[in-house]
Amino acid sequence: MKNLSLIVKGAFMGIAEAIPGVSGGTIAFITGIYQELIETIKSITPSNLSLLFKDIKVFWKTVNGSFLLFLLGGMAAGLLIGVVLITHLIETQKEPLWGFFFGLVLASAVYLGKNVKWEAKSILLAISGAILSYIITTLTPSSGSENLFYIFFAGSIAVSALMLPGISGSFILLLFGLYHIVIGSLKDVLSGDISDGQLLTLAVLAAGILTGLFSFARILSYLFNNYANSTMGFLIGILLGSLNKLWPWKFIKTAFNKETTEVVEINNVSLPNEELFKILDEINVVPAFYQSFENPKLAIVVLSFIMGLILVGLMSYLDGSKEA
Repeated sequence: MKNLSLIVKGAFMGIAEAIPGVSGGTIAFITGIYQELIETIKSITPSNLSLLFKDIKVFWKTVNGSFLLFLLGGMAAGLLIGVVLITHLIETQKEPLWGFFFGLVLASAVYLGKNVKWEAKSILLAISGAILSYIITTLTPSSGSENLFYIFFAGSIAVSALMLPGISGSFILLLFGLYHIVIGSLKDVLSGDISDGQLLTLAVLAAGILTGLFSFARILSYLFNNYANSTMGFLIGILLGSLNKLWPWKFIKTAFNKETTEVVEINNVSLPNEELFKILDEINVVPAFYQSFENPKLAIVVLSFIMGLILVGLMSYLDGSKEA
């Protein structure tokens, strides 16, 4: 049952990482495996890897092998589901999807806040985290580059975001202008129609991800081991700040035309052509304003929001039962 639980948690992390605006780190955080994940990644060092050729059982135990195996297996499956299913939902049911994650993240921040000793330092750090996260969600995506050094750097930054609850690795790739390149390459891999250039792009991105992963894990591990309460306060602030990106109703102001390479005014809640345009600037609006352009799907969004709240409440209840 523990291994099955890890697979399910990994699957949700993988699905979350396929969505710009939702973080796999958020899922790890609210499902109670965040610190174990950080410590496990930190344990993968050159000296520990050398144990693989000396005593595989010791190696497996040292790097928490079972945890990684089932979690990464679930993440891989979830990422495949996310690339195919979630991208479809974003195109057809984006408002309910954002409503669900808005409820999930909001309830998670409240639930996790119960474990923090709220004093001046932790409150200040929570406010700082919220401001930082909010600013990141308002940044304008770049036009991107296929330069391999640029892709390596973007991968290392994106995986650092993945490990922070509330900041999406996919959204960081979007800011770097690489999201569509990466998702397109992954889809081509699944269909078997991929070029050598795409393989090289994915390989360089993977190298950047691994570099950032092992470096940032050590920083987070140090912070948790030495400043646990302050770190938790900061991360909860990041969660709250990310709600700006998850608001279900958005008005698109400008977009980038990939064919003409021009920035054009959209002033609508939907793009005329999802493949041709990339969103550059959008603002959150109330459902009444949204309804002037498109059906806000208010009832199903509210229902999805409540489902997100209930899911966190259920996890909270199960976690409390386990402690009891």
